Amino acid sequence: MKFLILRQLQHSELGMFHAYRRSGREGSRQRAINFDGEVVDRVFPVAEDTDRIALNLRYDTDEGPLALNYFLKRQGKNWRLEGNCPEDQLYHFVEPDCLFAMEVDAGVQPAVGAWVVFPRDDPTALAILADGATSGLARASMIALEVYEAPRIHKFLTQARPDLFNAPSLQDLDMTNTTFPPEPVESPKPAGRRLPPGPTRLPTMLSASGHNFVSAVADIIDNAISADATEIQITFDPPNSGNGRWMTIRDNGRGMSSEQLEEAIRIGGEADYDGRSLGKYGFGLKGASWSQARNFKVVTRQKGGEVHHLGWDQDTMVDWQVDERPLEDWEVRATDPGEHGTVVLWKNMKAPTTAPSIKGVSPHVAEIQELNRHLGLVFHRFLDGDAKGRAPLKIWINNIPVESNGPAGHPLSERHDLKTLKVEHEGGSAEVKVQPIVLPSEDELRKHHGGGWQAATDRIGYWGRRNDTQGLFLYRNDRLIRWGGWHDLWATNDEKTKLARVLVDFDPALDEAFQINISKQTVRLPGYLQSRIKPLADTVRKASQAKYRKSRPTPPPRALPLQVGPASEPGAFSEPSGPAVPGASTPPPQPPAPTPPITVRKVTTGKFAWRIATDLRGSRSLQIGDVSPALVELASALGTSDVGTEALAAFLEELDRLDLQQMLIDDAADA
Repeated sequence: MKFLILRQLQHSELGMFHAYRRSGREGSRQRAINFDGEVVDRVFPVAEDTDRIALNLRYDTDEGPLALNYFLKRQGKNWRLEGNCPEDQLYHFVEPDCLFAMEVDAGVQPAVGAWVVFPRDDPTALAILADGATSGLARASMIALEVYEAPRIHKFLTQARPDLFNAPSLQDLDMTNTTFPPEPVESPKPAGRRLPPGPTRLPTMLSASGHNFVSAVADIIDNAISADATEIQITFDPPNSGNGRWMTIRDNGRGMSSEQLEEAIRIGGEADYDGRSLGKYGFGLKGASWSQARNFKVVTRQKGGEVHHLGWDQDTMVDWQVDERPLEDWEVRATDPGEHGTVVLWKNMKAPTTAPSIKGVSPHVAEIQELNRHLGLVFHRFLDGDAKGRAPLKIWINNIPVESNGPAGHPLSERHDLKTLKVEHEGGSAEVKVQPIVLPSEDELRKHHGGGWQAATDRIGYWGRRNDTQGLFLYRNDRLIRWGGWHDLWATNDEKTKLARVLVDFDPALDEAFQINISKQTVRLPGYLQSRIKPLADTVRKASQAKYRKSRPTPPPRALPLQVGPASEPGAFSEPSGPAVPGASTPPPQPPAPTPPITVRKVTTGKFAWRIATDLRGSRSLQIGDVSPALVELASALGTSDVGTEALAAFLEELDRLDLQQMLIDDAADA
């Protein structure tokens, strides 16, 4: 149980160092480093049974590393690292946001490890904070990672301070995204027994690489674009057309020689990617194909060359024997590569676990529509001719063209200033470009499109997913690889911010730092980068909130007011009184009074302090969470007053505009 613990130290903690006290900058008399309760719970899962955890830690002194006894002491929900206040001069550099890094083995008693503090502009600190494993620092003040979860960070620490941190053990680390120097050449060792992977089970395991139908097709198209294809024809016949469920993806790229084809379909082939390539691991062809079909074939031709084909058939993969059987007549017709290009044929495709549903069309047509929409989004820059260094791309599915549908494609989308950020990595630095965007509101779309506004709204909102797709859109070499959600910047998607988008372009040199996974669908942005993106994103979130307030519907008044009875107990929200008793006398006519424009409801959740929602009929409700007991009490007190509830809602909307709710949530989590 070896963990890495990371924290950017705050002003109140720096009094632990005598050098900081001597500088006269100390603002409090705290003599310890704060440890988050969630971190301690993960590293020391039996911490609930004690208020004191013993540690023996190495640390830096003016005379060199020294080991001392420390302890973690419980302070409410959190803890503090106490037991030593270094007097050494070397800590003269400490200031807010310097990086505290600890390695600890929690599998022994007392726990053993080492800690170090880096200046905030130290190259090692910058490299650590630029690694995707630190993404949690965007929302938490401290994170704990098992060593295998952050091999690059562990490597940075051992390289910077080998006298404090042990060299990484290869048995403990996941080496998927990490490159270490080659081991020294030793004398040959006697050959042992070889246990090659089973050819039947391995394709099944590799097929579970995170692909679904649309992402698998997109991965094949990545290869086509990397081969300079400008036209891609996808054929997806109905499964009852005579040859079962099959698909071909044909491109007019460079094609491959016989040797290149062998390497392309080899498991773990030696793929060589340049900086413009959309590929990453050389696994896309195999993983994407096996995720959708039990067997696949690749047919290819270079200009002026012969046609070559190879494939894999899971039913005949005895001793990794490649499928090079002659193509059937229908396969020859379906996989003709023309003068040059490559065709991928998926045969015996897996049926979808859940048939897609789009109103008015069959499941097969629905699959085609979903694929069309997905490719129009993922490759919108290529389809528009905006991909740097690439010719415009055309894609057809069953002869129907795929239309571009980027997040900023509508002429009414508002583009804020483009910012370029620098991110340090092992090879130097790379640029990350950030473009905040605000989509047009429904009112703006009505005015612009007239009677066709609904179709435009559906398209720009990704057919009902406008709320889900708010947030960051991440691009690698102009290819969209991840979209929707605010990562660790904000906890949830808010209805009022559904028009906000932030386009983030990063260089492939940051693949390892951002921990791109094998299917190129998972990205972890470093915490410090998220902290620089957050103020840029906040501008478009506030702009979206402003549009929401401007276009918010007002419910029409009703004939009778909503009657409100007394609260059943102190602090409880009032409920409407019951229906009138039959036979009761009819009161004299009264002028109609409007119902309260907003209802207040207490909900059990810590994810938000308040939320204002509008249903399809225009009725509004103010939902109060558990984050702030004072707010719950205030809402209870105002729950019987129409004016009070409306004033409270307006005040909370103003706090949302200033983005103060998230601060309240964070404070409650730290309490």
